[in-house]
Order: sequence, then C-alpha cells, then structure tokens
Amino acid sequence: MPVIRLAVLDVDGTLKLAESPYQYLHERLGVAHLAAEHRELALSAQISYGEWLRRDALLWAGQPVTKIRRLLAENPYVPGAPELLRALKRAGVAVALVSAGFTLNTDPIAAEFDLPYVLANELTIADGVLDGGSINHVPEGGKAAFACDLMAQLGIPPEQTLAAGDTRGDLELFDCAGVRIAVNPKSAALRARADAVFEPDLTGAVAWLVAHGYLSGAAVSGNLAGTPSAQPPCEIR
Repeated sequence: MPVIRLAVLDVDGTLKLAESPYQYLHERLGVAHLAAEHRELALSAQISYGEWLRRDALLWAGQPVTKIRRLLAENPYVPGAPELLRALKRAGVAVALVSAGFTLNTDPIAAEFDLPYVLANELTIADGVLDGGSINHVPEGGKAAFACDLMAQLGIPPEQTLAAGDTRGDLELFDCAGVRIAVNPKSAALRARADAVFEPDLTGAVAWLVAHGYLSGAAVSGNLAGTPSAQPPCEIR
C-alpha cells in the first residue's frame, strides 16, 4: 500500500465543527435572518455561488476584522483534527487546505500547523474593517483544480494523495485522490465513495491511516501512544 505524500483537506465540517463559516458568522453577528434568502436562492440555482458569496459578504460590511477573527477562533476543531494534522506533518506529508469559506478562517489554521498550501475565498478589508467586498477564489470545480495542480507541481500521483471532506462539494476532491476520508458526511454519494467514514469526529483517523499502511507508525508514534485515536472509525470500506 503506497504511503501518502499529500493530503488535501476540506476545512468546515471536516476540521472545524461549524459546517459553514458563513452561517456561523451570520448567527454570531445576528444577521442569519437576512442571509436565509440568499441561501434559498443559491440552493434553488436562482443565483450563482459567486453571487451568494457577494451578498453574504455585504451583510458583514463595517465589522472589525479583530472581532471576526475572535469569533472564528471560538469555532472549535473537530475532535481528532489537530492530532491528524500534527501526524501528517510529522510524517512529512504535504498538507493543503481548500475551502469554499474564506481566508480569515483558514489562515489561522495554516499558521498554527505550518501548512504552506491554502486556497479559500477572500473577504476584502479597508482600515481594519470588512468593506463588504469578496473575491471568489474557489468557484465550482475549484477544489479539484487546486488539488490536481498541486499534485502536478509536487509530482505526487493520486495513489499517494489523501482527500478528506464532508459534503457533496468535496466529491471533486475524491475524484483526485486514491485515499478518501469522509467526516460526518452530509452526502450519500460522498459516503459511498469514501474508503473510511469517521463519525462523530476524526478520533481514530491517525490509527486507521497507520493500520492501512498510509502513514508510518514510527513517524507518528507520538499521536498513537496512550490516545483515543486507536479507536476505529464507524465505517470502513
């Protein structure tokens, strides 16, 4: 079984508990009732994803960036996610984050775990406050394009690439990777494509990767000894 050399990970609902950083901020900032119409229009294909992003970002215009960062920091990691990130780094795996969320949410994770590859949308800032603008760096199909470009850049084949996600939007990542992990999947299609399904969290992910030969046990031994990560996932294929 090839050892993985690259992990391309979704963020929201996969590494962080809130399934959507947009909905999370809407609720924390008291504008969820205003955002509900945008969501309905987008899910019924009456507006594009880019337009949905634009309308949501406008609701936060004038909010101090320091406040937004504080609120996002209060959204905890999925249990087992920090251990997984540390184990991947310790094993020398290149770790990339890709999110349809935004950089204010992904950049602190990248900084905490020293992750060099990140793709997310962007909220624009002027004089320390959100100005209501946004830049859509992750259009439909953008996750797969990012993963495939990174694989080509690093010379890593699909069989040595891990993908992890939680929604139907992460199926495109699964198309790129030889090892696929679903975390609390909201999509039956994603669940069906996964090599392992972890519920209710990522506890056991490191042990599963080691047991299947995807990670070296010696390289990540600090994440295994005496931790609950030795428990198996709920569903394995």
